[in-house]
Amino acid sequence: MTIGRNRNTSPTATVSGGITLNSSSSTTIAVANTNRVFLHVSNNDNAIGFWLKLQPASVDDDMKGIFISSKVGAIPFWEMPTDNIYTGELCAITEAGTFEIFITEY
Repeated sequence: MTIGRNRNTSPTATVSGGITLNSSSSTTIAVANTNRVFLHVSNNDNAIGFWLKLQPASVDDDMKGIFISSKVGAIPFWEMPTDNIYTGELCAITEAGTFEIFITEY
């Protein structure tokens, strides 16, 4: 984990659209990146929430971590705090069913 890097030094962002998640196994949504300065994960589904985990997908398939809700009035996205940047692999698993999420990283 790198702490304290809070400026975007990259001229471009990487947008990953349509990463398919399911409820039976954790899926890698962002590989480890020691140059990461920002990460935004959004839930594009209005019916299913998912668990965002700051760990490799190979660790487990448990439904735990940061829950990104799909409920009315909930915030359907998560942004990594810029004052405490996690540079390891991230994974996710849905609470039920299958759907796609979107990632923006720089």
